[in-house]
Amino acid sequence: MLSSLDAYAPSKPSFWAILLVDVQPRHVITAIVLLAVASVLSRVVSVGFKRARERHLQRGTLLPETATQLALTRRLLHIAIWVTSISAVLSQFQALRVISTGLLASAGLSGLIVGFAARSTLGNAIAGLTISITQPIRIGDDVELRGERGIVEDIHFTYTVLRLLVDGRRLIIPNDALASEVVKNATMGGVTRIARAEVLVPPGGSPDTVRSALLAVANGFEHLDRAGTPPEVYFVRIDERGTLLRLVATCNDPPSADRLVQKALARASQVVFRRAL
Repeated sequence: MLSSLDAYAPSKPSFWAILLVDVQPRHVITAIVLLAVASVLSRVVSVGFKRARERHLQRGTLLPETATQLALTRRLLHIAIWVTSISAVLSQFQALRVISTGLLASAGLSGLIVGFAARSTLGNAIAGLTISITQPIRIGDDVELRGERGIVEDIHFTYTVLRLLVDGRRLIIPNDALASEVVKNATMGGVTRIARAEVLVPPGGSPDTVRSALLAVANGFEHLDRAGTPPEVYFVRIDERGTLLRLVATCNDPPSADRLVQKALARASQVVFRRAL
């Protein structure tokens, strides 16, 4: 039997009712401001690292180590900015603070389950961080893995992008595989650096003329490694877009290789656009 007091007992308020009661206009405004500041800071970081990379390119000092470290630092700063801002936004609401405390207190079994389910993702993230710090491979390196050879375009936290030399396709490799398998790195291990420059000759252009111009620039470069393999220009692809040529030459050091790439591309643009006009 229910007593008269039980019949008129107030019902327990829902979570959303508690949250809406706790929400104040100043909390909402603070949250919006924090997210806006995070967005601006994230944009500033991206622009700053982009300009730093461009300055290294102009000076010819963009080493593979530098490019990899810049990419890793930029991503770490982005994560730090957004994690900090979101945490500050959630801390504005009392109900969310209580829920967060409860989740942390009961995270024993849940943490084990989530960790077991995400072990592959966490392993790739840790491997990506390890690769970026120890740098067994770097952005711009010529590597071979599982019979596929290509250039490392980017190193993310969970995967690495490899541009294949055969057809230019992108190969997405989990970082865990890079950390646990044998990878051949043709760029590291010596004092020389291989320079590669790709030029797309339009259908109306002359691939032979561009090829001769690229070889002339490479053979006349003052910092070419004369003891290494002579420069060569390969026909990579021929389709409706034109003919894709690739110059491969060995220089004395990485900055010299970057300068040779710039010289080769500048000369190729002169030849291609002159014939187009």
